[in-house]
Amino acid sequence: MKVLRLVVVLLLASRILAAQAPEVSAPAEPPAQPTAPVPPPATGSITGHVFLGDSRLPARMAYVVLLPVGATEAGDKKPAASTATVQTGLDGSFLMQNVLPGAYYVAAVKLGYASPVPVSYLNADDYGPNPKDVKEALAATLTPVVVAANRISTTDIVLNRGAVISGSVRFDDGEPYSQATVSLLRKDKAGKWIEFGTQEGLSSNGAPTDDQGNFRLTGLPAGEYLLRTTLQLMGGVGETPGAESTFEPDYRWDVYFGDGIRPSDAKIIALKDGEQSNGKTIEIPLSRLHSISGTVLNLETGAPINSARVELHNADDDSLDTSAYITLPTGQFRFPYVAEGEYTLKVTGAADVIRGKDGDKPIRTYADASQSIIVKGEMSGVTIQVKPLPVAAATAAAQ
Repeated sequence: MKVLRLVVVLLLASRILAAQAPEVSAPAEPPAQPTAPVPPPATGSITGHVFLGDSRLPARMAYVVLLPVGATEAGDKKPAASTATVQTGLDGSFLMQNVLPGAYYVAAVKLGYASPVPVSYLNADDYGPNPKDVKEALAATLTPVVVAANRISTTDIVLNRGAVISGSVRFDDGEPYSQATVSLLRKDKAGKWIEFGTQEGLSSNGAPTDDQGNFRLTGLPAGEYLLRTTLQLMGGVGETPGAESTFEPDYRWDVYFGDGIRPSDAKIIALKDGEQSNGKTIEIPLSRLHSISGTVLNLETGAPINSARVELHNADDDSLDTSAYITLPTGQFRFPYVAEGEYTLKVTGAADVIRGKDGDKPIRTYADASQSIIVKGEMSGVTIQVKPLPVAAATAAAQ
């Protein structure tokens, strides 16, 4: 019996000691070693001078643009090439550092001197999506510079005087059109006239006219051009306290050099290298510009619709001339000035909407419509009818 009691006491004592014994933790993992930083890629540099071909003087404060010959991004979306823009110093020199290895075009831009492509395309940030023909023009006129790691590549650039078009813009009663925008168009490979970016138009669509209506477009490569100005009318919508302000987009109409109130009447200007073409006057014929106003109506009920885009297209080639928007319950639209001629009047996106702070909610939509009109004078009371879409089609159009 004494032996049994002794065994029980020893068991109780061992349990108490086990409960009071400190827990033995698992051995701690060694601290993680810091990851070694990835060294930056090895780069090279490009240096050189820009000279003026007509004087052999340094091209001071000119812009030099670096553009990759190949793609700007690799498949893993990491930069595969560099782009940069720097200015030359007073001696015409420039230096581009930290350039990733690869082949590059180095182009210079200075007001009055010809560039291999429209200077509006020589934006390093936007080079990637530029048209294919722009890159082909660079390849045809410039020799690529190859950059190697830890090496300095050298290239010099000579700029030649570009052609010039200068003149004035005025109304046919003699008043100069000041603060107008004058721009150029040039044919692309498909033979279509497209806008040509000029050096004066880097921050706008073209060169502005001064208080006398005079303009000057410089640095143009040889070729054929159309010269135009744009009549622009600001919306001028007032804001009424407590009421929603409607958006009225600007209205515009293009007028071309050479009795060109329509593109087909424009006169082509052919330029040779460095040629000065002065005295080009764009005259705006007030007597041949007329206003058009009308209403878009529901074909079934005759009620006006309160939202739509109304467009005027040239009847000969279906090119868009101008557009206006319907934003009021009256369904009315107005073109302040339209040149005489034949047009197609088109209505798209027509709908009856409920306007609110969170946007417009369509309650009925309509099919697109069009009709021919001939402009010979002022036109008011023009009506164009649009057919309501079936409910299923209307719901799909609203989505």
